[in-house]
Amino acid sequence: MIKSFADLLTEKLFLGSEMTRKEANKLGTLNPVKAFERLAILNEADEKSLLLIPALHYHKLKGTSQYSIDADSRNSPWRITFQWENAEMKNVELVRIEDPH
Repeated sequence: MIKSFADLLTEKLFLGSEMTRKEANKLGTLNPVKAFERLAILNEADEKSLLLIPALHYHKLKGTSQYSIDADSRNSPWRITFQWENAEMKNVELVRIEDPH
């Protein structure tokens, strides 16, 4: 279950709240329906169930206490990051991974 969000945009997307044009533009190429579906999966999931869904590409981020799944598709630069706390997720956030090259 999602306990907290790290940013308002991710929370609005999860709750289905209306976004401003500026907020919607921040999402760029992200498919909001797919991102909402992934957030809904996270809300119901435990670690074991995330491991059983290969399309999510669930993994721990190196050198941090954060975990990640794909927010849209494997080729999308968007990820959903979060931390585990007592079988609940906190600091859930949509993150755009920029290619430094």
